[in-house]
Amino acid sequence: MKTRIITALVLVPLLVLVLLADSPVIAAAVIVISAVGLYEFFKATGLSDKPFLCGVGYLAAAVVPLLGYIPKELWLTLGFLFMFLLFSAMLIQHKKVSVTDASMVVFAVIYIPVFLTGLLRIRELESGWILIWLPFVGAFLTDTCAYFAGVFLGKHKLCPEISPKKTIEGSLGGILGCMAACLLYGLLLEKVWELDVNYVSLGILGLLMSIVSQVGDLSASIIKRTYGIKDYGKLFPGHGGILDRLDSVIMITPVVFIFLSAVGIFVK
Repeated sequence: MKTRIITALVLVPLLVLVLLADSPVIAAAVIVISAVGLYEFFKATGLSDKPFLCGVGYLAAAVVPLLGYIPKELWLTLGFLFMFLLFSAMLIQHKKVSVTDASMVVFAVIYIPVFLTGLLRIRELESGWILIWLPFVGAFLTDTCAYFAGVFLGKHKLCPEISPKKTIEGSLGGILGCMAACLLYGLLLEKVWELDVNYVSLGILGLLMSIVSQVGDLSASIIKRTYGIKDYGKLFPGHGGILDRLDSVIMITPVVFIFLSAVGIFVK
């Protein structure tokens, strides 16, 4: 527990500094986090012994967060190059690289750098400097409230074969806690920054974030169980790796961006 607390005391201020920064800093952070996340994923799934294939993934991790600065006319070209390099890896190392391996790289690139790039898109929205916190609020409050609701009220198992400790009561507690936290977040925006908040939209976003957060967490557990590992990595003492800490944030981020773009949380 002491190790977990010390690690958190170091990571939280660092996260705050990054999220308060401008888009270029966030883009750099997304590239680094994506590269480390891909490394953990490749190692967990046994792809790390296929360097050419992994290299294609790392290259994508470096390019995807920068797409916003690249003319849209070139996106198709970049997509073609990505697939061309994957096919080349299959041809060059056809005895070692399978179609499944290449498919796993595509999955990993969409799951990690593509989804995480949503943080950049959120930051570039109007009032993005304050909206970028939402994926982290949703993930943290869902996890925390689900934990305590499960400890004190949990009786019915949610997915015993995937995550034996999770309960239906804990899941519902996470949803209610996340929705309540979002409403309090809206109150803060209204009282401190004098923004006109649509509380109905914010409550719905809280519901969506919590559900997606739990799906992301359980999905990460399935992957770890499939490959017989407890944690994706040991980068953060007491917390595991990047993917262990950010699995829910990764899933929530595109949902938050889509919702904010299509619906928004401010009165129009």
